[in-house]
Amino acid sequence: MAALDEQLAPLRKGYVCGCGRRHQLSILDIEVDTNLLARIPEKLQKLGLEGPAHLVADTNTMLAAGGAVESALEKAGMVTSKTIYATPDRNLVPDERSIARLFLEVPVTTEVLLAVGSGTITDLVRFTAYKLGKPFVSVPTAPSMDGYASAVAPLIVGGFKRTYPAKPALAIYADLDVLCEAPSHMIVAGFGDLLGKFTARADWQLSRILHGEYYCQSSSDLITTALEKCSADPEGLYKRKPLLIQGLIEGLILSGIAIDMAGNSRPASGAEHMLAHYWEMRSLQEQSHYHLHGTKVGVATPLILGIYNKLFHMDPGKIDLAGLARCHHTPQETERSIRNHFGPMAEEILGESPNKRLTWEARENRVRLIQAKWDEILSALAWLPEPEAITEMLRKAHADSTPAELGLPQKWIDDALTYARHLRARYSILDVAAELGVL
Repeated sequence: MAALDEQLAPLRKGYVCGCGRRHQLSILDIEVDTNLLARIPEKLQKLGLEGPAHLVADTNTMLAAGGAVESALEKAGMVTSKTIYATPDRNLVPDERSIARLFLEVPVTTEVLLAVGSGTITDLVRFTAYKLGKPFVSVPTAPSMDGYASAVAPLIVGGFKRTYPAKPALAIYADLDVLCEAPSHMIVAGFGDLLGKFTARADWQLSRILHGEYYCQSSSDLITTALEKCSADPEGLYKRKPLLIQGLIEGLILSGIAIDMAGNSRPASGAEHMLAHYWEMRSLQEQSHYHLHGTKVGVATPLILGIYNKLFHMDPGKIDLAGLARCHHTPQETERSIRNHFGPMAEEILGESPNKRLTWEARENRVRLIQAKWDEILSALAWLPEPEAITEMLRKAHADSTPAELGLPQKWIDDALTYARHLRARYSILDVAAELGVL
């Protein structure tokens, strides 16, 4: 824990960064330790929170930690209400129904919300806390995602995955005993989510070089630190070594803090997340191939690294502009293709990324800009690992490492590489690949 405290010390004090912004950690208390659940009431009281508290969990996380937290709160005399989502037969979806239920069940007298769970529970509580103007405390039950420290909430609204402003946690209390007992598929999902930071960082640098996007080196460095926490010994995660599980949850927390520093998810989410988002949307539409978000991110990361590899091995002087012009799709043709592919969701997608439907003149200018910046791109991204290195890390952690292992049809993969870039306005290697015609 000392190492994490040392890493966060400058952020706790606050400082003006080289990026021009002032960074200060808004999370008042972060602890990763054993035997932590029983001490949560005492820690809440030190933060000035006496209750009433509203505990949010699902039937699984209630067994893992929620019951112990509730018992500790009752023993401390803190009035507690709760929302428990039933999840024996299906995954909890952060959609309109789940959000509405939580809004209805949080008493107006509630002083603090407690999110006892992993990704979906935390996102639901974070968004609700933001809307109700109440603080929330995160009690992670699995090292499965990087949203514990985030200030945004990805929610499924109208079948479309959107990211909404939300409230960062007032405190994060991660009990290592609970985390080490998390289901193995959740542990490897967190590892997959963390490995996706390799390509997310690269995409951010790519957009900075080509389009002058805001970039924060401090935030990017925090992502590097997060990656170092457990990528050196993936097999240790499979063996549930406490030190490795601690490294994973701390890395995921640092990733969330980096998101907060940048003001959006750019440091931790790039083209690999776009593929995962596309597969998630398609899973909801076709009611098949459900997997945790981080699992899909991990599988997508080698695919994206493969595209970077293609770029690195191209000769920019041999780009065939005349050939690209002959195959170019006009903005109108691209729009028709998006409408045909996404159906009822197309309108919102078209509104999300209008700047990706290019005239030939605009695309030619982009290609020439890429050519002009080629050496700078190669130099800035020389640190990127090979796709095979990430695949091997996933295998050592006993995680799914290919789309085939997830059972994803080849058409889903091909369609994601074609259409996923339109789900977000942010620029990524998928846009470079489309502009250069390399897919």
